[in-house]
Amino acid sequence: MSLTTLTSTRRRLTAYWASATIHLVAVAFDLRALRMISKAALMPSLAAWVRAQQGPPLLVAALLASAVGDVLLEINLLLPAMALFALAHACYIGEFSRGTKRRTLLVPLAYAVLSIAVMVTLWPGLGAYRGPIAAYAGMLTTTAVTSLWYGGRTGLGGALFLASDSLIAAQLAGHDFPLRTYLLKVAYGAGQYQIARGLTATSP
Repeated sequence: MSLTTLTSTRRRLTAYWASATIHLVAVAFDLRALRMISKAALMPSLAAWVRAQQGPPLLVAALLASAVGDVLLEINLLLPAMALFALAHACYIGEFSRGTKRRTLLVPLAYAVLSIAVMVTLWPGLGAYRGPIAAYAGMLTTTAVTSLWYGGRTGLGGALFLASDSLIAAQLAGHDFPLRTYLLKVAYGAGQYQIARGLTATSP
């Protein structure tokens, strides 16, 4: 990799973390315009870094679908946002399935128990969202399982993604608590990065 390419790659990664940091500040001070702009820039900047690293096309597609989902969430269009994130998970599952190294039944069993426990806890408060969230939870859990089968770094990313979306579901079910918003945003940003880093590191 040339010095120019390396510098460009680092700038794109810096742009990602800068967007994530600015977004947290905007949330803390309720700066709505800055919150929207920083959230909209988050996944495209990570996708630009992946492209510079010649990462997998399915990974880029997942990040761009997530970018649209992020914007839809910011304007409270939950169901369309879930559809875009489901598309992102389909891309992730496809990419992970192509390179899984260790498939053990313990991983899906553990995640299935965890997901069922979360759904049982939240179910009474989900109301009209029960069906869509149950379907989305299946996609999210499959991403978590296949990401861990793929590798440790991607597995961490999948777990963080599941944690962040579980915190969103908790709020929908009426289970809010201090710092929930910040925890889910940190988990989401770190999770997407770990997935991208893990997939990019092993791409040809």
